[in-house]
Amino acid sequence: MRSLPLYRQRNELRLWRRPARLPFAWRNISGPDGLTGYIQWRDWRLVLDACRIPYQAITVRGRQFVYVPPLYEALALHEIHGYAAEGARTLETSQQASAHPLAPLSLIFLLPLLLWHGFRVGWWVAPAFLPPVSQWLAAGSLDSVMLIVHAQYYRLLTALTLHADASHLMGNLAFGGLFLFLLARLCGIGHALLLGIVGGTVGNALSLLIHKLSFMSAVFLGQGAYSSMGFSTVLFALIGALAGLMSWQQDRKRVLWPVAAAAALLSMLGAGDGDTDYAAHVCGLVAGIALGLGKGYWCSRHWAEPPQWLAGLTALALPTGAWCMAFASS
Repeated sequence: MRSLPLYRQRNELRLWRRPARLPFAWRNISGPDGLTGYIQWRDWRLVLDACRIPYQAITVRGRQFVYVPPLYEALALHEIHGYAAEGARTLETSQQASAHPLAPLSLIFLLPLLLWHGFRVGWWVAPAFLPPVSQWLAAGSLDSVMLIVHAQYYRLLTALTLHADASHLMGNLAFGGLFLFLLARLCGIGHALLLGIVGGTVGNALSLLIHKLSFMSAVFLGQGAYSSMGFSTVLFALIGALAGLMSWQQDRKRVLWPVAAAAALLSMLGAGDGDTDYAAHVCGLVAGIALGLGKGYWCSRHWAEPPQWLAGLTALALPTGAWCMAFASS
């Protein structure tokens, strides 16, 4: 269409773009060139229908033109522009949430688990400055008697790095690497590692409280004490932190969807056989969800956060320091 002054464009639209069934006073809110495509027309229709604004649309040369009554013109434009602005903010938030391109490097930080298990089971020779590997399991497993009676709280951390066999280790590495990568995409490698370690430690502590009745029965009834080990508590803490962080970013209608997905993963991955510590998995998931929600709230307030390198070093220093205490006490 040739370039015309605005008033002549409006007159021209009224002459050849206005069908006979359309009231003459209705206003064209889609501009002289109409809407640019189906996506825009779909969004406009959804907004106008949701706001119960009467409208009519005509198609001229493949473009949609939208008309509304004069009294609804300002309201319709306000709602449509507000919807477009909200969509732009949502897109910007989603781009910021996935702005950590180094997330695949997080898998490197799971290699110490493989190295540690290899030392303990004799895949390779352990360094000479470490105690005999035969003592590691007794020194670091989550033993309720040693933890409650002798206050060996470092076991809440050391137990996360011990595994019963190679299949136990490989399963935790496979799924742990996946969810560590996904969480690192949202909040960075250092913060993801710290959320996992802290969530696993808190999960072990909560599971110990749940099994405290088992400890009392061990004292009064002669039954076995509670003992556990494995990285799976950290795995479910990672899943929970991911669900909590994603829930914080959702609107009110979809806030429970990530939590429901995490619960479904717990039912699929957390049940296992009779030797599986299901309580530790549930506690790890709950602790992770709480940490993820806290992380989301912290970010929404724009409060200062520790740098990624400091959070990562802290996550690695916690189990290292716990093992130093375990070897010193053994």
